Amino acid sequence: MSLRALILHNFWLKLFSLALATVIWLAIHYSIHDDNENQSLTPQYIRVPLSVKTHDGDKFRITPNEVVVTAVGKDPILFQSTQKQIRVNLDLTDFKATEATSEKLKAYAPEDIIVLEILPSSVEVQRVMP
Repeated sequence: MSLRALILHNFWLKLFSLALATVIWLAIHYSIHDDNENQSLTPQYIRVPLSVKTHDGDKFRITPNEVVVTAVGKDPILFQSTQKQIRVNLDLTDFKATEATSEKLKAYAPEDIIVLEILPSSVEVQRVMP
């Protein structure tokens, strides 16, 4: 069989197969590229002091007084500049207990940062009598 016959025999089937193979290769290539981009989000561990909201004159003993926040962000440079904007709040304006109790914490971060975890997730709060 000559080279010309090899190329021209079932030419449209061969051309279709080549086009389909190219489309499949491109789909896999860009899928792998997107997966690698998403995996580049490495968690950052940031020590954050607690921000406590109370009434004037109320005093509390909070243990611990700072927590570790696990967060991820897409752009590392942007993430470093917004680390200081991550806040962990504890609202004690409605605190009525006289004994030590455990209170849940809430984290607030800019839109481009995702808070994954707060360690510890709650703190022990005890009212201090003057």
